[in-house]
Amino acid sequence: MLLIIIKNNIKTLFPILIISISLGVVGGCSSQSKKVDRQSAANYNAQLGVKYLQAGRLKLANGKLVKALKQDPESSSVNHYYALLQQKLGDNKTADKHFKKAVKLDHKDPELLNNYGSHLCQTGHYVKAVEHFDLAAQSPFYTTPEFAYTNSGICLRKMRDHSGAEMYFRKALQKNTDFGSALFQMAKLNYDQGNFAKAQAFLLRYDEKNQPAVESLALCTKINTRLGETAKAESCTEKKFRLLSR
Repeated sequence: MLLIIIKNNIKTLFPILIISISLGVVGGCSSQSKKVDRQSAANYNAQLGVKYLQAGRLKLANGKLVKALKQDPESSSVNHYYALLQQKLGDNKTADKHFKKAVKLDHKDPELLNNYGSHLCQTGHYVKAVEHFDLAAQSPFYTTPEFAYTNSGICLRKMRDHSGAEMYFRKALQKNTDFGSALFQMAKLNYDQGNFAKAQAFLLRYDEKNQPAVESLALCTKINTRLGETAKAESCTEKKFRLLSR
């Protein structure tokens, strides 16, 4: 609040007004500067926390993200990253609380919407999960909508909606024809439906662009066994065991 002292002498009025206003402006700038400093510090600690989280150093990640939350509890990104950590730690209740707050603060961030959708899918809230994946994929700011579309497909498979899942996997491949996760999911889907030749075709497309993984090699064994390709099935099994022994 600006305090103005008024005196009878007009000559003394203007200096008091000028000084009072100047002091008020300086005070406001100082307060705003402190707020910006807190936000900057929170962002710095949040970024460090994410790096520790990605490196699997969860204790250090927790320390930095708790500090960031104290510095700026109304930051969408800080709440987002803290939710990801809690999800990793298995505290779904706390993760959900901070995901919800992050989305309330910024409901247009596609990365946030996709990650919250993943959390909802993992905790059995399939319909709400797909809604959030759709919002993420439709965002003009999302450069990788194939991630969200593939996640929708995976979630719908958990609901046993195989036709819906296939639709979303195909949407992902329309965005990125070489997207490994969608190709692998299409191979799995076709295998489960007994379409072994189609499953093999999708897995071959996956293998062309991606490094072999335990899951893809295991599926390779299953598909080729069903197709009667014994030598190929054994080769996939051998590669899987070599990968596991590294």
